[in-house]
Amino acid sequence: MKMSLAIGTIVLSATGSAFGGLISSHAIGSGAKSATLQFDFETGNAHLVTLRWDGDLNGFQALQMVAAQVNGAQLDYQSFSFGNFVTGIGIGGDYQYGEGDLWPVENYWHYWNAEGTGAWSESMVGADARMLSDGSRDAWGFGSNALPQAVPGPGVLGLLAGAGLCTRRRRS
Repeated sequence: MKMSLAIGTIVLSATGSAFGGLISSHAIGSGAKSATLQFDFETGNAHLVTLRWDGDLNGFQALQMVAAQVNGAQLDYQSFSFGNFVTGIGIGGDYQYGEGDLWPVENYWHYWNAEGTGAWSESMVGADARMLSDGSRDAWGFGSNALPQAVPGPGVLGLLAGAGLCTRRRRS
């Protein structure tokens, strides 16, 4: 019994330090296609949303889905002739707002894209112009142009939750 608890603790400790500040994970929508959206806040907190859909979906519509379907989520933006400029995102107790107007001009939401397990790249287009595909990954990071932090995918989260349940069952 002690050995299984220790192994569970090592697994959880290793994943906690390796993946930084993932504090929530949400699954929304329905359909045959799936993508993930990650939100990195200046506090180091990260939130991961897995969304499902059918048909066409752009990055901004994905943000609107998050705002509408994740309890307590918030999306603020300004509309221009060229598209929408995201100024504020909130999930749980985290919220950041910025327009890129304060020195050193990092106080805005940086937009990152990746396909499948490919490397992140800062988006060359706005969220309105980015069409998501099955397996897409988008990330929004506030206040820094650093790569999105590494967080476990939904499958790993399920595995960790299962490991926690197994540990509890063995202790009782």
